[in-house]
Amino acid sequence: MMTNSNTNKLMKHEERMSRQQAAAILESVARKLKEKGSFTINIGDQSQTIEPAESVKLEIELEEKNGEYELEFELEWKAGDSTQGQISIE
Repeated sequence: MMTNSNTNKLMKHEERMSRQQAAAILESVARKLKEKGSFTINIGDQSQTIEPAESVKLEIELEEKNGEYELEFELEWKAGDSTQGQISIE
C-alpha cells in the first residue's frame, strides 16, 4: 500500500474495543520491547515484526474536536539510532 509522499504503509488497522483491551495490547507491546527489543503484529492474514533501533523518537499527541478525543503514541527511528531522552508517565 503506497501513499502520495513515497511512504510505504505496511499496515493500518482500526478496531473498537474496551479500554481494558486497548491497555492490554499496549502493555504487551511495552513488555515485548523491554524483553526482546521487538514485537509482532498479527492482523488477520497479515503479520509484521517490528524491531525498532535502540533509540527511538516518541511522539505523544492529544487532540479534541467537538467533544471527540484522539490520543496517539508514535515511535519513529532510523537504523542505528542511539541517542536517549527522558519522559515519564504517571
